[in-house]
Amino acid sequence: MQINGKTAVYLVLGNPIAQVRSPGVYTDWCRERGINAVFVPFQPAVEAADEVLRAMSHVPNLAGLIVTIPFKPLAAGHCRTLTQRARAAGAVNVMRANGDGTWHGDALDGVGCVAALRGHDVAIRGSHVHVTGSGGAGASVAAALAEAGAARLSVEDLVPERAAALAGRLRQTFPGPDVCTGRDGVETASIIVNASPSGMQATDPLPLAPEVFAPGKVFVEMIMQPACTPMMEHAGARGSLVLPGAEVLEGQKHETLRFFGLS
Repeated sequence: MQINGKTAVYLVLGNPIAQVRSPGVYTDWCRERGINAVFVPFQPAVEAADEVLRAMSHVPNLAGLIVTIPFKPLAAGHCRTLTQRARAAGAVNVMRANGDGTWHGDALDGVGCVAALRGHDVAIRGSHVHVTGSGGAGASVAAALAEAGAARLSVEDLVPERAAALAGRLRQTFPGPDVCTGRDGVETASIIVNASPSGMQATDPLPLAPEVFAPGKVFVEMIMQPACTPMMEHAGARGSLVLPGAEVLEGQKHETLRFFGLS
């Protein structure tokens, strides 16, 4: 692939951005298949992100965006159209140009989580899922698991009001699951997802007590770096099936490429 004036440009937005693997993953995929597209890491200042997102609608060769921490909820507000799960999540992690200066958004973090679980033959329909963290990634995971048929969803957050707002959107969009907030009931959950940033740094506190894990339970770590978090080690040591962030990323890779019309 040779970058030229016809190269489709996709930006990967985040702050920080240095830990994100997706620019290389998707650019390599395009290069191997002769697709004239490039994914570029992009780190706007947090306080200027709203202005930056508004300006991007005026860049006609900007084909799409992958959105990471902390911009996923903000980015949803810049989309003219949203999928049902993105509307329930109140956040997006992918945006593509509609062709009229507006954006269409979807929330695929949770789709990657669902794909990773199904890849291990983990039954989602009828299960009880607990999600720690109700920011962009956690909201997307909760929406995708509700869409996939989870019977009960418990969501928690350091900001209880944020978890409560997510629960309200989930109940409105997906009336099937029993949705509650807080940590009550995490012991009975068969699938536990850490969608909080706790674990990215060695000094971070554990997002959950190790005692909640046992054989027969599944722990999904949404953090990509480090590849193995302390919570993953605790869950594995207690006999739970552990799915790392790399498997979630692989699970959403195909859907992301399909969203952008690249596969």
